[in-house]
Amino acid sequence: MNEVLLSLYQLQKIDTHIDELVASRGELPERVAELRFALEERESILGEIDNRITANEAEVRKLTGDTTELREKHEKYKGQQFEVKTTREYDAISFQIEDADRRLHEDSDRMGRISIELENAKAEAEDRRKELTEMRAEFEDSEKLLNQLMAETAAEEKELKGERKKILPKITQNYISIYERVRPAKSGVAVVALRGGVCGGCYNAVPRQLVLELNRGLKHTVCEYCGRIIVGEVIGTAIDGEPEPVSQEVEETEES
Repeated sequence: MNEVLLSLYQLQKIDTHIDELVASRGELPERVAELRFALEERESILGEIDNRITANEAEVRKLTGDTTELREKHEKYKGQQFEVKTTREYDAISFQIEDADRRLHEDSDRMGRISIELENAKAEAEDRRKELTEMRAEFEDSEKLLNQLMAETAAEEKELKGERKKILPKITQNYISIYERVRPAKSGVAVVALRGGVCGGCYNAVPRQLVLELNRGLKHTVCEYCGRIIVGEVIGTAIDGEPEPVSQEVEETEES
């Protein structure tokens, strides 16, 4: 019997079992991954909103300070306006008062716009935080359930992966390359055993002469219908054991 083909078929059985364990978790791993990505994305958005709030609050403080300083100067200039002795001094003071009035008006407009932006940003941040709270709860519940499911199969999966690691060195690289290329395209099944003269993957008949050659366990073929690697029934039996016989119960009917 070809030991490489035997190991290749055994590798397929191990990988199929691992696939079944992964499939038993359903769509939960994908859901957990989606929730994790969504959380990170929304946390990033919330961070940007919080940065806007911080920047707006800093500008409000600055404008408040500037406004207080301008009002003090405005009052000072108004007081000085009545103390000047020349027209030139009067015009200069008047210019300072007008400039302070203009800047106060601009700062007031700017303060109004920033206050609206700040209010909107805080409302948006509050909505985002509520959304994140709900998403975190769903994520934590889903992750907890996934961890429980994985814990139930962790030991078995670890054992299977250990067996897989031991088998790989027994298989030549050319077979590994074919196996890894075919498996994703065939729902995870790249190697099948001959069963009663038909391909164990698509159940199409294999030529009789080829069946005889395969069943010696020394060679393989590629199914002309499904493209999977077919090994002899003897190899399948060596790994899977003898197939259970099919029994039929015949009911006797009494003639009336």
